[in-house]
Amino acid sequence: MREIFSLQWELNVHTLANTGKDFEATMNDPEQKVVWIENYRKALSAELAELIREVRDQGLSTQNGKVEIVDILHFLVSLSQIVGLNPEEVPSFGPGANGDSFDSCAILAFLALDDLQGSLKWKWWAKGGGFKPEKAKRAVGDLWEVLFRICAVFGLDFQELKKIYVAKNRINFERQRKNYNEDTKTEDDNRTIEI
Repeated sequence: MREIFSLQWELNVHTLANTGKDFEATMNDPEQKVVWIENYRKALSAELAELIREVRDQGLSTQNGKVEIVDILHFLVSLSQIVGLNPEEVPSFGPGANGDSFDSCAILAFLALDDLQGSLKWKWWAKGGGFKPEKAKRAVGDLWEVLFRICAVFGLDFQELKKIYVAKNRINFERQRKNYNEDTKTEDDNRTIEI
């Protein structure tokens, strides 16, 4: 897990530098930390929606579904880094799905994402509130547990997850080098990942 965290750190430094930002400074700025927790929360939510759509359309045996799980992993590691959850604190990768269905895992993921959003002062009309770092860290821990349950539903062990992550990390670096954006976005490079 430590290697995945290190690779994601490098990618985040590179990606934010492309937009004129310093990832480490962002993580240490209390105001920016909240902004980036929300940015990564939204991105993870979008990847979860893409995974749900993929499963709905193609079933659980789809190669792209495993790539979508790794896309979720990218943003989950980024969230972990921002809330201060170290690789050693990530829950253990479990051996089985404990009878979980994909649908139940998706619901648990959205509930954990809602808890994460609840750790931020996002209701501009409400009095009080403010960032609750411990609640954010707990919610990110819950997201790890859900991710591992989703992996079990897909029959994805840690070694395969890591292998796909490393391949996708290389693709993401290449996308940054080529100024990847919404207008040029394609999934063709994801199809080159060997699973």
